[in-house]
Amino acid sequence: MAVIPLHIVDAFTERPFGGNPAAIIPNAASLSDEEMVSISEELGLEVGFVLPPEVRGADVRLRFFIDRQEDTLSGHVLLAAFTSLADRGIFRPLPEGRLLYVETLAGVLAVRLIAEAPNRVRVNCEMPNPRFGEPIPVDQVANALGVPSELLRLAGHGPQRVSCGFDQILVPVADRTLIRGSLPALGHVRALLDERGAAGLVMFCPETHNPAADFHCRFLHPEDRRCEDIASGTCLAAVGAFAVRHRLVPCANEQVRVVTEQGHALGRPTQAEILVRLVSGEIQRVDLSGCGAVVLRGSLQFNRLDHPALRGREATA
Repeated sequence: MAVIPLHIVDAFTERPFGGNPAAIIPNAASLSDEEMVSISEELGLEVGFVLPPEVRGADVRLRFFIDRQEDTLSGHVLLAAFTSLADRGIFRPLPEGRLLYVETLAGVLAVRLIAEAPNRVRVNCEMPNPRFGEPIPVDQVANALGVPSELLRLAGHGPQRVSCGFDQILVPVADRTLIRGSLPALGHVRALLDERGAAGLVMFCPETHNPAADFHCRFLHPEDRRCEDIASGTCLAAVGAFAVRHRLVPCANEQVRVVTEQGHALGRPTQAEILVRLVSGEIQRVDLSGCGAVVLRGSLQFNRLDHPALRGREATA
């Protein structure tokens, strides 16, 4: 009988039953790839599997699975994983921040665990450096969304391909009624993404629910069964990078803080911070920052001999 410890963590929130949930397996060293796929399918969530590092200088290795597929990187799962590891006492946060390094398929990324208050930990995660692609014709995006094209600009800047881990189309929105309304039929959005080779479309607007936030965001990815994400760390990092590059927020300091909100339309509000470091006015690094709430501490229990794909393996966990 395999007994595998499990956490479920709500990312980008300080309160349980909000934010974007992720399942974390804090000690996955005994699991096979087939078992990781089966666990992710069983749980129906994005799952992070914590493993010993294979690269010198990394403290842990993290693999990301969803819908029977492995992802290169997931920002909210990364944040959830280190919230889980801090909760289990594997890494102790410090008021000044504890620096760690995580090995992912996107490279080795820096993570800082900050003890902000009793029982509250902030996780700062380095994201892959942003890549700014071609502008996307505003009329093409407007047709896909079924909205007037004049609403899809901020300070003269329109839609653009941007990546902080994977390619997506960023769409600035000038009117909050558009971004807070019901979703259009996503067939035309799917066609646009297929044509442009992008994984998703991110709408963001400076008119927010929370006055402390800079942008309200929604992330559409029609190929996923959910069609819209509660909060995507990689897309929020791209929004922060776009806002700084095009000076949609004040950029007087070497580090610019962009606060985002997301998930309200899905009933699970989130808040994240994007920290953009500038050198000579150019973006040098982007960090994703937020808190998480552990809502389940338990275990998976299964007999490997009962699983057709796993027969012959010993139950060593």
